[in-house]
Amino acid sequence: MPGEIILIGDELISGRIGDSNARFAAAALQAVGLAFRAAQMVGDQETDILEAFRLARRADFVVVSGGLGTTDDDITNAAAARFFDLPLEEHPLMLANLRRLAVKRKRKFNNAHRRMALMPKGVDLLDGAFAGWSLMDSDGRPWFFLPGVPAEFTGLFTSKVVPALLDYFVGQKSASRCITVFGISEAEIGRRLEGAAAKIAGANLGYYPVFPEEKLILSVSGGSEEEIKAGLDILEDEICARLGRHVIVRGPQSLEEEVGGKLRERGLSLSLAESCTGGLIGHRITQVPGSSSYFKQGVVVYSNQSKIELLGVSREILDAAGAVSQPCAAAMAVGARMGAGTDLALAVTGIAGPDGGSQEKPVGTVFLALAAPEGVVVEKNWNFGDRNGVKLVAAEAALNLLRRYLAGDINFSNL
Repeated sequence: MPGEIILIGDELISGRIGDSNARFAAAALQAVGLAFRAAQMVGDQETDILEAFRLARRADFVVVSGGLGTTDDDITNAAAARFFDLPLEEHPLMLANLRRLAVKRKRKFNNAHRRMALMPKGVDLLDGAFAGWSLMDSDGRPWFFLPGVPAEFTGLFTSKVVPALLDYFVGQKSASRCITVFGISEAEIGRRLEGAAAKIAGANLGYYPVFPEEKLILSVSGGSEEEIKAGLDILEDEICARLGRHVIVRGPQSLEEEVGGKLRERGLSLSLAESCTGGLIGHRITQVPGSSSYFKQGVVVYSNQSKIELLGVSREILDAAGAVSQPCAAAMAVGARMGAGTDLALAVTGIAGPDGGSQEKPVGTVFLALAAPEGVVVEKNWNFGDRNGVKLVAAEAALNLLRRYLAGDINFSNL
C-alpha cells in the first residue's frame, strides 16, 4: 500500500523555503504502518502539475500539498479539475466556511477568497475552515489535497488523512496526535520512550526532527472511537511523563501558535528586544494570524548604542558586564516592556558566531530575559552549532520561556 506525495510551489523548487510537509507525512504514515514510495516537487505551472499527477497513478494513494490559496499562482484546484475531467465550480460549503472565516478575522470577503471555493465538482471537504479536500479517482485510488502551509497541513494530515487511509486500507478506525519536543536529542527520546507504545493495543509511535524541535506522531488503531481516544490519552500522558519539561506543545499547533493563543485568552500584550536573533522571534510570532491583538512592538538592537538609545540600557552595565550578560538581558527586557507599555517583554542577547566568542563567553552563549508584572527572569543558554543554528535555538528557547511563564512554570521568588 505505498503512496506518493506531490509538493507544489515555485518557492519550494527555487529553494526560497524548505519543505517540512513530506517529512511530517512520512513520519505519520510510518507510525501506522503505511509509507510513501515516492515524492515529487514541482512548480506552479499547470503542465508540470498535470505530469506529476499522471506519474502518481503508480501509487495506491496520493497526497498533494500546496497551491490552494488566494493568489494567481495557486492553480492546484484548476489543474485537478482538468486532470480528473471534472467541472470547476463553487463548493457551497467551502464558500460558507470562507465567509465565516472572514467575519471571524474581521476581514472583507473578496473575489480572491471566493476563488478558494472553486473546486472540482463532487469533492469532499476535509475540514470546516481550510481548503483541504479529497476524492476517489476512477481506479478507486484516494487523493488528498491539502494546503501547503505547514501548520494547516500537519493538522489536516493527522486528523483527517491518516484515519481515512487506515479505514480504507486496513479497515480499522484510528486517530493520531502530535507532540512537539525541544531540548532533547532524538537518541535520548528513543531511549526514554522505549516500550511506551507496546502497552496499548494498536498503538504506534513515530518521530522526526524539524530543527530545533522533534515532532512525535502517536496513533491508535482498532476498537471503538471511545477505546481509541482512551488509548491515545494513556499514551500521550505516558510520553509526557517520560519526557517531562521537554514537551512544549501537545497538539498540531506550532509553539508560536500555542503562546499566541494563551496571550489572547488572557488578554496580555507582548513586546520584544532582539540582538543575536535579529528579528527571528518577531517573525515567528507574526506568522500567526491575528497576532496583532497581542504583539505590539519589536526592536532589533544589534549595537551597544542602540541598546542604550532604544531600550535605556545603561552604559555602566555594558562596560561592566558586556552586551552578552545577565544584567544586559534583564535591562533590555525591562526597557522593551516600559517603552512599548506591554504586559510582557522578551529579550535575547548572545554570540551567534562564528567569531566574537571568548573563554568566558564562548560562541553559542545566549541570555534570555522575560519582564513581567512579577519581575524579571533571566536564563543562560549554551547553544551549539553554526550561526543559523544558534539563532534558531535561541528563538525557540525564548518562546519556550514565554510558554513556561504562561503555564505558571516560572518562579520569580528566587531571583
